[in-house]
Amino acid sequence: MGLYFKKKYPYAAVGIWEIKESFEDYYSKVNLSEREKNIFSYLRTEERKQQWLSYRMILPYLIKPKELSTIEYDQYGKPFLNNGVKHISVSHSGKFSALIASNKYSVGIDIEQIKPKIINIADKFITENEKNNLSKQHEIESLSLIWSCKEAIYKVHGKRNIAFKKHIKISPFTFEGEGTVYGTLEFQDFKKQFCIQYQLIENYILAFTIDTESKSKQTKAITFLK
Repeated sequence: MGLYFKKKYPYAAVGIWEIKESFEDYYSKVNLSEREKNIFSYLRTEERKQQWLSYRMILPYLIKPKELSTIEYDQYGKPFLNNGVKHISVSHSGKFSALIASNKYSVGIDIEQIKPKIINIADKFITENEKNNLSKQHEIESLSLIWSCKEAIYKVHGKRNIAFKKHIKISPFTFEGEGTVYGTLEFQDFKKQFCIQYQLIENYILAFTIDTESKSKQTKAITFLK
């Protein structure tokens, strides 16, 4: 079984898939709509096809069979289910893909493999305050967590033109391998604080947030490569 992790939280469920099989194997096991088949036809590498299909392998483990539907994308590229459990977010890194689903609130998720090279690009996404509050003992892990938290916030907001360093601020935290981090998105006339749950899984960081203040509304689908 490729399902590596599954957990239910208030208002949402999270699943992680360990990518082991070929994309041909995954393709034979998922039921794609014509729209999804069209998107799939544009994916060029085997790795990308594996990742894209593995998201769909998670869905049956998180939601009821009668609520299953195809994944579509809004005008900003944010994925959603066109019926049933409407709100989802997806991510992939290395051998894992991850998906969070909620039938009530907007969600955002990120999974990130922890690599030392993140130190080389840290100045592109962290603020001076975030840098000054980094744990020297867990510097690489803390940087990876900051990145994942900002990704999760970016995804739950679901709009474009968000700059991680300028618009998303992560409050000071102590890295403990699992816990809660708070972050604030401030963009134009929008400002909101988000609570992000995180967990260390092998050498990966899983981070997700559930916007319990969001309201469900109808989303118009477009074809978008994700």
